[in-house]
Amino acid sequence: MKIPIIYPVLVVLAIALDSCKKEFPNDPLAIKDLLVSECKTNGDIVKGTDQEYITVKTVDDFYLLFNHINSIFNCDPGQITVSIEILSNTITLNEDETQSGVRCYCPYDIEFKLGPLQYDTYSIILQKGGLTYKEYTLDFNKSTDIKINI
Repeated sequence: MKIPIIYPVLVVLAIALDSCKKEFPNDPLAIKDLLVSECKTNGDIVKGTDQEYITVKTVDDFYLLFNHINSIFNCDPGQITVSIEILSNTITLNEDETQSGVRCYCPYDIEFKLGPLQYDTYSIILQKGGLTYKEYTLDFNKSTDIKINI
């Protein structure tokens, strides 16, 4: 007679597990938590610094965490910003500086979260100062974790 008791327990367990799924947030698509490091070479020659690259991974289910390592800007960039433009499944990310003209260059690390996004395939266009330097096709899913060499 223990079999009939198991069925209600299994039904309750199935309902509980299904209700634990995370719902898609109602937040507007945005860049969040932008962090920019200090100049990593203090204005010295950029040659000899580590390679420039970007890592992208899923965080908080519907967000992408971007880390742009050794992004080159001038030694006195003012504020470094990142803007976003989305057209269908094409995402354009543009890094920019508010001041230019200084004749020395520095590598900076830039980190930010982008989202919320639905799981899908996106064309990512990476720009600096409005000029495209890399295009990449990204398959965004719960386990996205990639490195993009620049």
